Amino acid sequence: MRVLIVDDSSVSRMLVRAVLEGEGYEVREAQDGDEALRLLAAYTPDIITMDVHMPGMDGYETTARILELYALPVVIVTASVDHFASSTAMRALEAGALAVLEKPTSPTSLDFADCVDELLRTLRSMSQVKIVRRKRRTPEDVGEASPLVTFGAECDPQLVAIAASAGGPLALKAFLQRLEPQPWPLVLVQHIAPGFLPSFRDWLATLTGMQVQVAEQGRRLVANNLYLAPDAHHLGFSADRRVVLDSSPPEEHVRPAANHLFRSVAKCFGKRAIGIQMSGMGRDGAQGLAELHRCGALTLVQEPSSAVIDSMPRAAIALQAARQVLPPEGIAQVLNAIAARMVAPNGSDRRE
Repeated sequence: MRVLIVDDSSVSRMLVRAVLEGEGYEVREAQDGDEALRLLAAYTPDIITMDVHMPGMDGYETTARILELYALPVVIVTASVDHFASSTAMRALEAGALAVLEKPTSPTSLDFADCVDELLRTLRSMSQVKIVRRKRRTPEDVGEASPLVTFGAECDPQLVAIAASAGGPLALKAFLQRLEPQPWPLVLVQHIAPGFLPSFRDWLATLTGMQVQVAEQGRRLVANNLYLAPDAHHLGFSADRRVVLDSSPPEEHVRPAANHLFRSVAKCFGKRAIGIQMSGMGRDGAQGLAELHRCGALTLVQEPSSAVIDSMPRAAIALQAARQVLPPEGIAQVLNAIAARMVAPNGSDRRE
């Protein structure tokens, strides 16, 4: 495996290089973002480890540039005392990094072996991920979708269910920043490492005017609120549409699972729901979205070319689970238009 280490600390580069070369990996180094981009013009690693605090172009901007130019997997390796902190983790995921890890320090430190083990496991796994080249999108990229809006409004939706995994934060940012107030609640299953959920919730709240909260057992959902599946629990609904949290085994190796969410929404809401499949690795959500589609619900899938990782969108498309394939901005446009149709001219909800 070929690895590019990007870090302004020569000591850190030397330590990580020694660890990786000890595993037989080919390693090259860059001391800052500009040098990394120059190296990548003639060298293609399997994966890149990226520090965040560097002079000049920092790790966040370097990561975003790499995704635009080369579509290579990037893992943030930081010396932050709290790598769960939103200031590091969420900015890294927003830039398109696949994971955020704690940087190994001295071999004499108590957690050195654990840090090295996590680093090696993550690099082996993430080096296999197929990254889609990212391009900057503008509203002009989004086409008209009026037949879709008519169909969605006729379904009289009561809930929007969203699934995302790796690359999801980028898609969600583009989606939420264009989303207007919604006359229904939204629920989200985002595959994310345990411990990051509070930071992820707080970061999402900076992108939208709606309230963002972690779903709780037995609660009824409120319109114009975004609810997140909690760590280590599947999220579903009871017959009276209250939240049901389930700690049954993972599906597709994940818990919470998008398939579980979509199946439950199909059972409890039927066609009166909207299902959205966004960027991610693997196939989770495809079968459940297909079930929602068969129920007559509006099902939207992120355009694979707009996703950092297109496996989840492509899996849903392969099962013919998508009524329409759109970039995140286009998905927001469709929801806004349906919401406008659901509200009467005097501002009251048409369904009341």
